[in-house]
Amino acid sequence: MKNTISNYLNLVATVNTIILTIIFLFFNPYKQEDINLGHVISLTCLLILPSIVSLLFSLMNKKLLAIIAAIITLPLCLYFGVAKFPSVFNLYLLTPILYLLGTKFKFFSEKI
Repeated sequence: MKNTISNYLNLVATVNTIILTIIFLFFNPYKQEDINLGHVISLTCLLILPSIVSLLFSLMNKKLLAIIAAIITLPLCLYFGVAKFPSVFNLYLLTPILYLLGTKFKFFSEKI
């Protein structure tokens, strides 16, 4: 049961990050310039890839690697979540919280 909850939380966090990054890059109402390939590559490497890696390592029960991949996304998620009040990008703040809750359910509840 705990593995199902943690896998669901990690999946929701990964999907949240991917959808918000796509909105930020391609459908952002606050941008005034065209899409820059450098921004697409950097945000893909800094947000989307670590999110997918964290989900995969979580599904494979690799605790330390899942935590490291989730920590990599933490600074940018916090920045995008706090940078513009209020906006849809405040949902970036859910990503680190969901990763931490998923990690707690999967790896730390069994050690009690």
